[in-house]
Amino acid sequence: MPAPFLMPIATATAALALRGDVPAVKVHIERPRGSLYWGGAGLDGPYIRPQLDAFQAAGLRHVHTGLTNTAGQHVGRNIGALLDALRSGLLIRFEDEDDWTIVSGMDGRAPQFNLIGYSYGSLLAAQTANSYARKGHVVDHLVLIGSPIDITFLASLQANRCIRKVIVIDLTEHGDPIRAGISQVELLQAVPLLKRQQSRDRGEGHFYYAHVVPDSPRRWKQLSENLVQLGLA
Repeated sequence: MPAPFLMPIATATAALALRGDVPAVKVHIERPRGSLYWGGAGLDGPYIRPQLDAFQAAGLRHVHTGLTNTAGQHVGRNIGALLDALRSGLLIRFEDEDDWTIVSGMDGRAPQFNLIGYSYGSLLAAQTANSYARKGHVVDHLVLIGSPIDITFLASLQANRCIRKVIVIDLTEHGDPIRAGISQVELLQAVPLLKRQQSRDRGEGHFYYAHVVPDSPRRWKQLSENLVQLGLA
């Protein structure tokens, strides 16, 4: 597994022996930093770059696309969108014990460690946050947009002291049949509508941010400004 890209931003002094005449040594404490954004299934839609630009314009300066590695396999970019969607519905919407490691996108200059995910990407963000929190790292904000996350997993993330704030943004007001905490049965029932919304390519429902339509710049800008108002930096 590739080593995580972490930036040392602090040092601490510690004595590494019990004897009082042993000089103290400086130990580098490596902390993850930066804001990482995962889009929907495939992680390569034409909305990704404009959404990142909107984040930066709103004040989220140190934001990059995320790439997560688990069990030695790159997740997302080199896997088809259909397979991503299947994985999100059947597997990774539930909490697991895998070691999810960020292999690109960290920025040691950033003041916070924020993980933002949309649809399938929200599950990558959730699993990654959970994995880093288990290791004692603090996640400042976990943002789940249009997320099909399991309700038990969501509750576990919200109760985790190392994840300071979980922000859930459902798109149900735009016609999205998916919401955070959706049951497996409801998720399966939503598939026909999701397929129709995707095929129309009108920025409807679950694809409110994922399809490039005339209103998209306003939508991306509004989402970005809302997140900054909620404390992301």
